[in-house]
Amino acid sequence: MRLTAVIFAAACMAAPAAQAQQAEGDVAAFFRLRSEGAAAAQAGDTSAARARLDEADARNPGHPGLTLMRARLAMGEGRAADAVALVERYAGYGLIFDPATDRALGPLAGTPELAAAEARLAGNRAPVGADRLTPVLEVAGAGLTEAVLWDAARGRWLVSQVAGRTVLSVDGSGAVKPFLDAGTDGGGVLGLAWDPGASRLWAATASLPPAVAGAPAGASSPSPALLRIDPATGRVTARFDVPGGSEASPGDLAVASDGTVFVSDSTRGALLVLRGGNGEVQTLLAPGTVGSPQGLVVSPDGRTVVVADYPSGLWRVDAISGAAVRLSTPEGASLIGIDGLILDGQRIYAVQNGVAPQRVLRIDLSADWTSITGIEVLAANLPAIDEPTTGIVLDGDLVFVARSQWSDFDGEGRPRTQDMAPARIMRLALD
Repeated sequence: MRLTAVIFAAACMAAPAAQAQQAEGDVAAFFRLRSEGAAAAQAGDTSAARARLDEADARNPGHPGLTLMRARLAMGEGRAADAVALVERYAGYGLIFDPATDRALGPLAGTPELAAAEARLAGNRAPVGADRLTPVLEVAGAGLTEAVLWDAARGRWLVSQVAGRTVLSVDGSGAVKPFLDAGTDGGGVLGLAWDPGASRLWAATASLPPAVAGAPAGASSPSPALLRIDPATGRVTARFDVPGGSEASPGDLAVASDGTVFVSDSTRGALLVLRGGNGEVQTLLAPGTVGSPQGLVVSPDGRTVVVADYPSGLWRVDAISGAAVRLSTPEGASLIGIDGLILDGQRIYAVQNGVAPQRVLRIDLSADWTSITGIEVLAANLPAIDEPTTGIVLDGDLVFVARSQWSDFDGEGRPRTQDMAPARIMRLALD
């Protein structure tokens, strides 16, 4: 029982407060059941723990961390065959894990029963996409890069900075210049997006720890906002406050063909909208349905938003009513831990940094955007990929932030090292 307590200690956490305030959906139930299962295991009631974790799995299938929790519990109860099946399931996600280093599952390592799973796990460590990945540019300093756009009219890259609290421009020679108006007292800049005609640039700002820690002495901590920017001058032409005030963290953006801007709020678990690019930012999907929305894309007809929820996968949201349905993940796949989503016709490219290995996926959607028809790993196990975030499709290739520097900052937003390696933008050739 002491071993079981150690296994589940890190998982004993309450469901996010925003979720607890709403009628319980699958994501909120998942957090609650996982927490209850961990607590039951710590108390020595493995039967109750098993029931709670099994139910959590039914609410949120394909969660890698939960799969391993259930495998460890099975070993603690002497159900070795069930533990093997769960490790095999984890291996089927295409992720990496070494049972020999795991305190609970170590006794299975090297046994004939686990041989197939170990072979699959070993195969999952093979590099994918190395021959199609090439560098585009590097951004020196501790700015923490989140998003990148190409400004075709001016032949330059635009790069958002969270800790640097700005947007930089980088020309073809690699020369870096400030872009965002220096007079703007903003927070950390996260998502960037063009309007349909590329005549206006949109940016989301939030006072995340790296932005606060990186602020000049005496600087105020501005409330999170959506900024409309003149791309020619970098001047902010409009600033839109977002619901939730200082508790909000607007991050990724997507703009529909009519100029409507959709914004994910990762900390409150909400999806926001600015109709037509003017007026007041409204809540489209209230906190409570999803856990931590990240990247998002809009269907060509503007009726559907697909958003990546970090703990539960992809969701389909009606762009008018806000009605949300989770897209079923094909059996044997896991879409947990997706940060960025990039649209290219009926295909979505996903940057998945919440699993090991961090990777880039291609996700095919049905014509009506109601189901996922295929998933392919395009890049994984590559040294150049370190906390990747998001990107764009440019000239048939995926250009994305391959190294963001997020892992170089601690929980308080302070740099972990004085000599930080630069952020890196890479190009992945697509079929």
